[in-house]
Amino acid sequence: MNRLANALILFMSLGLKAHSLHDQPMVYGFDNIEPSANLTWAPCFDAFGCSKLEVPLDYANRDLGTTSIAFIKLAGKNATVESPSIVLIPGGPGGSGVDLLLTYQTIVGQMFGEQYNFVSFDPRGVNNSGLHLDCFSEDTEARSTFYRLHRTGVTNTSSTSLEEQYYSSSIYGEWCNNAVENKSPHAYYVATPAVAHDLLTFTEAEAQMAGQSPSAAKLWCYSISYGTVIGSTFASILPDRVGRMVLDGVLNAEQYYNNYWTDNVDQMDQAMETFSSFCHSAGPAKCSFWGPTQANIAARMDGIIRQLQNHPVSLSAVGDPDLLPTMVTYSDLKTLFLNTIYTPLATFPSMADILHQAEQGNFSALAGLYDQSNSITDARLAITCTDSYRRNKLTTIEEFGTWAEYTISKSKYIGDIYPIYLEGILCRSFRPQLPVSMVVQGDISALKTPTSFPILFASNTIDPITPLISARKMSSRFAGSVLLMQEAVGHTVIDQGASDCYLGKIQAYFQGIVPVSNTTCPRQYTPFIDSSPF
Repeated sequence: MNRLANALILFMSLGLKAHSLHDQPMVYGFDNIEPSANLTWAPCFDAFGCSKLEVPLDYANRDLGTTSIAFIKLAGKNATVESPSIVLIPGGPGGSGVDLLLTYQTIVGQMFGEQYNFVSFDPRGVNNSGLHLDCFSEDTEARSTFYRLHRTGVTNTSSTSLEEQYYSSSIYGEWCNNAVENKSPHAYYVATPAVAHDLLTFTEAEAQMAGQSPSAAKLWCYSISYGTVIGSTFASILPDRVGRMVLDGVLNAEQYYNNYWTDNVDQMDQAMETFSSFCHSAGPAKCSFWGPTQANIAARMDGIIRQLQNHPVSLSAVGDPDLLPTMVTYSDLKTLFLNTIYTPLATFPSMADILHQAEQGNFSALAGLYDQSNSITDARLAITCTDSYRRNKLTTIEEFGTWAEYTISKSKYIGDIYPIYLEGILCRSFRPQLPVSMVVQGDISALKTPTSFPILFASNTIDPITPLISARKMSSRFAGSVLLMQEAVGHTVIDQGASDCYLGKIQAYFQGIVPVSNTTCPRQYTPFIDSSPF
């Protein structure tokens, strides 16, 4: 289908007149889209509509000024302007919803139904939206120097590693504070409660465009990972504005706002242990690290762990002009484990190959994994640290040590790399001056005033990043909510093994049929045997 035909379908679904096609050129970014207090859609990326919605910096003080939020919209094949929009709320913090919808464009209708419009957005401070923060103000040397000082590897790699990570962490917040004070005065106005209100502003603006009552408009959404914090915060603040809400890969909101994440390590080793069982069941033709028993596979993997824990492996790169000498470390191996457990369907086979090569004495595939895994982004930390500023339980070296000891005790495979990956300790020197409207008041819950439609919490039976226990805890805080489980291992159902059973129940939910709580959909996709369906 050519671009003009695509744009025509899009504009009809958005309720715009076809002749306006000739007035608005197709765009492939947000730089030339003017912010508007109304939803003004421009044709973009061939089949989408793009808009920059103008919202107040502070909803309690509208005289302070505005910022803009980038929204992107894709019409389902059978959608009209009156059709509900399902908002895909991205993970992170710092994840781009624009990128998310562009990635899912060919399958989102199959997942949820072609009768809907599909929308996503970049939250405050992220990519195409306003309130960007560059903590080091383009000083790349200062940034790289901080990384070198702070990112020392696994937290217990040496007798001083924890102390180095703790004391160096203050550098980051001090640079961020300085950038806000001198260059980006409102860059800390990215807190999740403000994002929840931005979603309400969008929901009301879209209702008005469709000729419906803005005050009666309700949010329909599918949230993933950190996006579940946005969703649960919205439901806690605005329980009467929930239309449909699926929270997939549920983060414990209380632990998130306290910056003291303990649930997250609950199922990491369970996920790692499934590697041995799936590898053995798949056989040597499918799993290159195969062994005659699960115990044999696990023992050989433990042997590689011990080898790198005792001493690193040098790679001289002699004779290869494209490579430099390097060392493969225990932190590189732990990074492999952490990266892999997010998406076992896609990555268990490649991890098997890397472990097989290492067992044969070839460690080159592990080289640089830790250095390449730097999870520090200014958008992610600005959001995380403003959200937890007045509740932060990870500020002293004693608190950091106790938390690190806990993660190590809960996960032998990943617990020692997780603190430097999560980087919650970087929040300890942030000093955001936030209005009360951006600070979470009390618990994230809706028990006394139930949501206007029951929330559906969704989880894999083994989620190594946002474990099932978090979904159970969060569901218990929202009256009438239900829990839907998918027998699978990996982070979020939609990215890892969403079965026909699961998608059928999600589609029925959006049509108003709430599944029985604690329903479990059987496994449909198996690592080493099946590839990811999406």
